[in-house]
Amino acid sequence: MDIQLSAQQQAVVDCNEPRIVVKACPGSGKTFSVAARMAKLLRENNLSRHQGIAAISFTNTACEVIQKELKETFGYANIGYPSFIGTIDNFINMYIFLPYAHLVMGCDCRPEIVGTEFNKWYDYDASTRGYNGKITDPNYFVDKVSFDLNGDPIPLVPAIEFNFSWSKMKNVNGQYRKDVAGIIEAKRIHFAKGKANQADATYFAFRILNEYPSIAQNIVRRFPILIIDEAQDTTELQMAIIDKLSQRGADSIMLIGDPDQAIFEWNTANPHLFMEKYNSQDWRSLDLSENRRSSEKICQLANRFSGNAMNSIASDKYYAEKPCLKGHLSTLESVNQITDNFIEKCKEMGLNESKYAVVFRGQSFGATYFGLANNDNSDAARQSSPWKNGHYGVRDIVYGKYLIDQGKYSDGLALIEKGYHKTKKQVRYVSTSTIRREIADIGFRCYRKKMLDLIQRLPSTNKTLSNWIAELRQGGINLTVELNKANVNIESLFRTSNHQLRQTRPYLKTIHSVKGMTLEAILVFLSKKAVHTNYTTILNDPVRYCIHNNEELRIVYVACTRPKKLLWIAVPKDDIECWRNKLFLEQN
Repeated sequence: MDIQLSAQQQAVVDCNEPRIVVKACPGSGKTFSVAARMAKLLRENNLSRHQGIAAISFTNTACEVIQKELKETFGYANIGYPSFIGTIDNFINMYIFLPYAHLVMGCDCRPEIVGTEFNKWYDYDASTRGYNGKITDPNYFVDKVSFDLNGDPIPLVPAIEFNFSWSKMKNVNGQYRKDVAGIIEAKRIHFAKGKANQADATYFAFRILNEYPSIAQNIVRRFPILIIDEAQDTTELQMAIIDKLSQRGADSIMLIGDPDQAIFEWNTANPHLFMEKYNSQDWRSLDLSENRRSSEKICQLANRFSGNAMNSIASDKYYAEKPCLKGHLSTLESVNQITDNFIEKCKEMGLNESKYAVVFRGQSFGATYFGLANNDNSDAARQSSPWKNGHYGVRDIVYGKYLIDQGKYSDGLALIEKGYHKTKKQVRYVSTSTIRREIADIGFRCYRKKMLDLIQRLPSTNKTLSNWIAELRQGGINLTVELNKANVNIESLFRTSNHQLRQTRPYLKTIHSVKGMTLEAILVFLSKKAVHTNYTTILNDPVRYCIHNNEELRIVYVACTRPKKLLWIAVPKDDIECWRNKLFLEQN
């Protein structure tokens, strides 16, 4: 098979240094290079029978792309034992946390990772509130806090959600103030029961490698070669874990990423760690600076964000269409008019919906202008929620029946099953072992009949939640919700899971969700306000706000580097001049 690699890509594939860091611009084929390097190492096969290569990334999508390239380009299908392709969380969980966390957690059972997308797994008293009206029960914060390298607590959500200032979490004697000490004790109690969230799992994984060097040595014997894609998204703890494996004898570690595409700082990612490695004499630094995706005009625009000399060598390098600015009036009519014009342009280019995207900064924009559900976990959103604290399984049961009505039978059954046990036992979290015990007690056939009988008694979800609850009660089943907040269609509560809606307009996406994707055309919608300030403030102060220290600019940069040919950027009309001065674009 004749695979054409550029000189830069070939250097990445062939580098034999033990510690390698690759800085790659958008569209440079970094994931392709990861697959090519892994294919070469597999082909040479200098490892023993039970040794493998670990190819690690930060999203399932990126891992799927690596597997696809290995299969379709290099002829390696179904790569499994002894190698590993997966997310960094899966790697940490599978090989470090789950087998060994009992050594450092203070529990006498196999630990498990808890927490769901919608429901918290722990109990707390919502009636205990401080002077500002916020909940004060320490258990309320157990999933909002984890620990850093030194074992000090760190927030996982915005500081506004807490009743205290993180800058003053210790008193003058150096002891944790009462609020913080209470949270630490609550987490310790859960740890003793073997319960930890993903952030905790990463913290304990570091402790395991630090306190038990032999475990780190065993892991590098198993995986002497590690390739970490999207390495700019590593957190301090994740990079420390990589360093521990390096110190314990890993033959080869390659970090590959782009610090200008680091858009997960809100999730404690630290792109500066990647650049420290890139600038270190202990690591061999390589570059992938050739954009093989976008036209020359799109690359020129992207360079105005990053200041880098990104060179386009794409097949459509000389595509005539210039990126352009569109001004919107922040109204439904204005936004949809620009969207319609963009889609019409894409159709003229012969593109189907899989080849273009309309992207926006956050879910609130999609909710306001496109009618998408907003998965808002703020206190305000929770206060308007119909789900009543203490009745933990109700949402699972309603959502499960909704999924069944949408044809997703296995997912729906699993949720109803958990909701049933939560409601019966009045607990927030139900382990798999709890369900297995009941099956063992009453027999599988009897248990499954009980679940199916329950499902048959649940009404259709094509109505409001209040009407659904009323109909359910007429059938002899009493589930409790906040009825004064339940006059809302069930479909709207779970809209983001509605398969039909996603299929209707699959091109609507958040910027974070298109990271790593290649598309023919993109329309980027921006509001007046970024997360912490207005975009005009950022654009008018380039010294203070540059891409290296401002995540908001990096987010826009990621969006603008996805397309091959067509890029539209829609900003509020009032801000047109600021964006034009930044990007040297004309409005049309």
